[in-house]
Amino acid sequence: MALGCSAEPEVNQSVRTRINKREAAAGPKVERQSDFELPDFADLSARVYRLCLALLGSADRASDAAQESLTRAWARRADRRSGVSWWTWAAGFAVRVCRETGRHRPVEWTGELAAVEPQIRSHGPPELPQLLLHAAINALPDRQREVTVLRFLVGMSTRDTAETLGCPQGTVKSNLHKAIANLQANVTSREASDGLR
Repeated sequence: MALGCSAEPEVNQSVRTRINKREAAAGPKVERQSDFELPDFADLSARVYRLCLALLGSADRASDAAQESLTRAWARRADRRSGVSWWTWAAGFAVRVCRETGRHRPVEWTGELAAVEPQIRSHGPPELPQLLLHAAINALPDRQREVTVLRFLVGMSTRDTAETLGCPQGTVKSNLHKAIANLQANVTSREASDGLR
């Protein structure tokens, strides 16, 4: 699923500038094994931006969070384990940066959530209004919202979601199960209170 991407080129250029400044300040480059497999920054920037947009709901906040996430991921690239993709590595930083950003201001969810709707509909009431779904996902606890976004909006596998969040796959499955149950309950109660049923 593609979320709005208008800020992606600006994010990519800003990240490159910030990385160059940090590397220049760090002195001579030390060659590391993880440097040999360089990511496609345009693709990685676009994917991290879309993840931040899905988690934060605001294009401006997502752009800032994506820049910070990619800068942190690049600065810590030597810590990336063999076999972990650049996308999974950067997504972990994006989730943490978005979590930090979200603590300061409430989420202003305006992102597209069409990819989540089929999963919710298969377990809940049909014909959910999109704004109701946005509010229900926004009301989830942080970890459940993050798992829902990573699995359904971003399309990550359970394994990659677990790697991104730094938890076992069973924890991802458990949080996803709880998220779906909470979404069903939240949507059902909102529909009842709004007279939509």
